[in-house]
Amino acid sequence: MNKYNTLFGQMLELVGRPRFDSLVKSHKSDKFCNGNASWMQFIAMLYAQITDAGGLRSIEETFVRNENSSYHLGLDRKIKRSSISYANNTRDSSIFYDLFSMLSSELTSGGRRKLRKNLFAVDATTISFNKDDYSWAEFRETKAGIKIHVQYSIGDECPTYFFITNAKEHENNTMEDMNLKKGERVAMDRGYFNASEFHRMCCAGIEFVTRMKSNVQYEIVRDNPVTDENIGFDRIIKFTGEKTSKECPDELRIIESTDPEAGKTIVILTNMKKHSAKFIASLYKKRWKVELFFKAVKQNLHIKKFYGKSENAVFTQIYIAMIAYVLFMLLKKKHEVVSLRFTHFVDMMKVNMFARIDMALWMHGKIPKRPVLDFERLQTAFSFA
Repeated sequence: MNKYNTLFGQMLELVGRPRFDSLVKSHKSDKFCNGNASWMQFIAMLYAQITDAGGLRSIEETFVRNENSSYHLGLDRKIKRSSISYANNTRDSSIFYDLFSMLSSELTSGGRRKLRKNLFAVDATTISFNKDDYSWAEFRETKAGIKIHVQYSIGDECPTYFFITNAKEHENNTMEDMNLKKGERVAMDRGYFNASEFHRMCCAGIEFVTRMKSNVQYEIVRDNPVTDENIGFDRIIKFTGEKTSKECPDELRIIESTDPEAGKTIVILTNMKKHSAKFIASLYKKRWKVELFFKAVKQNLHIKKFYGKSENAVFTQIYIAMIAYVLFMLLKKKHEVVSLRFTHFVDMMKVNMFARIDMALWMHGKIPKRPVLDFERLQTAFSFA
């Protein structure tokens, strides 16, 4: 008898049933249900995220074919598409956001973050909908959509906090909602340019680095010496515009930096005074990691097409997508796998979800990541000679 749980089961062990059941109890998610309905919903939707299931029917049929494995996943009933649909539309999605928060906190605890002084990148991505089907997300006369705002830990390479708004919400109005704390650093693109937010972060002890807008009026307080060939200038400034000077009376710093590889020159705005211009430019460059995260999630998880049309169903699907990514990072951390990319992991996991092999050996490549086919046996089986 195979001593290993399925790869999917080993992935779910990181969630932990006691922790999940505790959330179910606090949210009263199964109050009017028979059995473990929330767990069933979570397993079905997590499976759908990793395999990019075409619809609820395909999810149902997969678990019918793998009924023996379903028992080891802790399912006490058959997964039915009608049950998944009902749960997605009616069960409060916040239980899955709370689970994401717990798993993310587990991932970011430890020594790695301390080495990077809590460096985060913030960014947002928009998901568009058909207005007729998702009228609750309407933001223009002919369009509907939502925006996912993410706080991404550069050191831990994962989202630590996020929230969802209507697509019409501009990024520069959301920084106060990013839950940043004193002593933390944040890198953000030019879409977050907001003078009043810069002042708030200066007062709160939050260090930021962003792109400077070309039409902003300012005066030069002094020039700092420049010693690096890739730094054009390094200046302390104050805003002089009628509005910006009132919203942010603080002295800030601008740095002209050229990327030697791309040959592109940008002007960076920051409130960091004690660090070198080269170091600050490197912090802004790390912001691109959140762009790569959005690309990986959109390419590999199911967050552009949805299994339900209600707001709750959409939020549930996005929350579980984020959980899937954090579980991948937890597996990397647990099994000390450095080079495995999320795209490769999902690609291989799709065809091995119910394989009973050791996850650690599989992730390290010591067990074939794709099913090994015996072509000689296949030729014999399908021979008509």
